[in-house]
Amino acid sequence: MTVRNNINPQTGHKRPTGMKLTTLFLLTLISFGVGAAGKSAYISTKALLDKSPQAVAANKALQAEFGEREQSLRNLAGSIQQMEKNYQNDNAIMSAEQKKKAESKIVQNKRKFQFEQQSLKEDLQSKQRELLQKVQLSIRGVIQAYGKEKGYDFIFTDASVAYASDAVNITDEILKELEKQ
Repeated sequence: MTVRNNINPQTGHKRPTGMKLTTLFLLTLISFGVGAAGKSAYISTKALLDKSPQAVAANKALQAEFGEREQSLRNLAGSIQQMEKNYQNDNAIMSAEQKKKAESKIVQNKRKFQFEQQSLKEDLQSKQRELLQKVQLSIRGVIQAYGKEKGYDFIFTDASVAYASDAVNITDEILKELEKQ
């Protein structure tokens, strides 16, 4: 049976025991981790996209561009409902030819409504994507400039953070910077 002593034969110093090695290793990791983490913060992307002046302006532009078409579509839907109501009320006293004409007109208007609705949806989605890209680029630029100016190593979005203290939430500061643009 051999007994291992804790003296290093080359240096004459005591060798660290298992517990001391583990403690030393953990302290090294902790000190490395603290130094590597750097200054970080997070932002709420939803708040930025809801409240930034750029996003508000984009929403107003969408409303200005598509509001009239949406109203026209609502009017057409109301007209179709009225035609259907009139058809149901007058159906009993209409001739076969009048019924056929009324049914044909209702079907034509429904087709027109569906076409206009689909067209509006596609145009609106396309414009939303275009404006959202512009807003996101603007926001990203402000965040990057703010991060560099304030010495941040990392700025995370709320979607990529499991937990963060409100103390590191810089959403309001970013909104203030966006208002300056």
